[in-house]
Amino acid sequence: FLVTGASRSGTRFLTNLFQGLGMNVSHHSDPVRGADGAVSWVHGFHRSGCVVPSWQSPRFFSKAFLMLRDPLKQIPSRAESTDDFDWLEFARCAADFGPLGPSTSATAVDRLRLALKHYVLQNSFVEKYAEKSFWLEDLDAHHPATLDIILGLCEEFASTACNEVKLRTLISGALPIDSEPLGVGWPQLAFIDRPFAAMAQTLIRRHGKDISVDDQLPEMGWGFHCDFNNDLWSCALPPEAESLLDRSFSLEDMIRSKDTALCAKKLPPLNGSMVLSVSVARTGSETLSRMLESTGLNLHDHQCNAHTLLEHGAGHVIVSLRHPVSRIVSGMQWHTHVYNMTLAIGAFLNSSSSKLSIAGATGAHNEQSERSDRGQFSHGAYDLQHKVFSFDDFNHSYVDALRNTSDPNHRIALDVQYRPYSNNIFIPVVDFYMKGITNEELKRLSFVCTCTLKEDMDRVSNELNLNLDTEILTHESVSSSDDPEVQLQWLSQRNIDWIREIYAADEAFYLQHCSHCESIANQAA
Repeated sequence: FLVTGASRSGTRFLTNLFQGLGMNVSHHSDPVRGADGAVSWVHGFHRSGCVVPSWQSPRFFSKAFLMLRDPLKQIPSRAESTDDFDWLEFARCAADFGPLGPSTSATAVDRLRLALKHYVLQNSFVEKYAEKSFWLEDLDAHHPATLDIILGLCEEFASTACNEVKLRTLISGALPIDSEPLGVGWPQLAFIDRPFAAMAQTLIRRHGKDISVDDQLPEMGWGFHCDFNNDLWSCALPPEAESLLDRSFSLEDMIRSKDTALCAKKLPPLNGSMVLSVSVARTGSETLSRMLESTGLNLHDHQCNAHTLLEHGAGHVIVSLRHPVSRIVSGMQWHTHVYNMTLAIGAFLNSSSSKLSIAGATGAHNEQSERSDRGQFSHGAYDLQHKVFSFDDFNHSYVDALRNTSDPNHRIALDVQYRPYSNNIFIPVVDFYMKGITNEELKRLSFVCTCTLKEDMDRVSNELNLNLDTEILTHESVSSSDDPEVQLQWLSQRNIDWIREIYAADEAFYLQHCSHCESIANQAA
């Protein structure tokens, strides 16, 4: 057998582990091939004409397994480690690293770029023929499925009896992965080579590891493709992903990029007695989720649509509606409120000497930050947006950048907007929250309007015999985002017109169910 993957994935550790179990297993740095098997990245991928810097054997391996390691650990380890041979020269004999000059690996950034490409190219090739994959970190954590793979190989190939207790003992404390440096972060890798960073994220997702929504790149939604090109293994994003941040903002691109399948992955078990809600941020979503908590679940997830919830067992779904311009302005107001509150708390923490007061203020700040994050931003997108766009009243720069492809910050705006859980005020009702609804499912939907939320929820409560507490109201703005004059303080008329054009289907759907809100807004104005 062969266990392989990218270099610096823990091959020496695993070799020692097999040998500790009494198996004749070799590492690529050993002089000869082991009779039972091998753990070697070198033998995982090479082609005729490449000089293998290790033992060679005419016998094929009977089966192969892919061993993966956390890329944020493995890539910097590969970048800064040396071997007794030129690893890059060998790796590029079979894989396409792109044009390489005489000083390709001269700087730390250059070495990280090459190590990132190696991670994607090597692992993507091995996964094509590997029987199974497992993670080094899962082995260190005694993950049952991973231990089963190791014990299975031992039972099949070893001449001595295999013992799980001995295996666990050999693993415990033998892998010094926790003592290594923290490595690099996804933002750094994306800056160095964004396409390969997105491919690395997609690859590890395929093998069961999640990416934090703070770090997930929008290009992941398009996948990637690998094949031989001029006899070299080559990987690339599809053209649609390569140009994602350069073309005009579109609802289709945003929905695909936000990885909306995250909702189904995170849903707890649902049952027919649960009444849940889906809604764009700033349409009363938090109020609705708290009102409906008594039916069995407080679900406040803007990446869930109605069809997903019904398909997974919910009995009924409520959809809240608001004019697209109003909800976007409300979101901008809320974001500014949270940002200003953060500044105020920061000033207080810097000046206060009371530990008790600091603890209380920090707790309040964390609660507000969590609400803002769940409603509109992932923290990664928040940080990215904050670095470029100001948070003043009368600030149109973010929507300007979204709308205008020639804006110098257009790419950054799209990068922020297309990330999961970022700026959910822009998610469409018709093209997302209502997407996939069948005629039968439509009978299990109710629509409520933000302008008359309590009255509408009283009606729904009576219709469904829910006995809801409809007095709950979580947020009320000092200035109405439904007021056209207030809207012009936050958005230029050109941006308002652009929003109405992009969200024309949402506006029509809103007017179909909530036309009375327009007269209420006019009266308030």
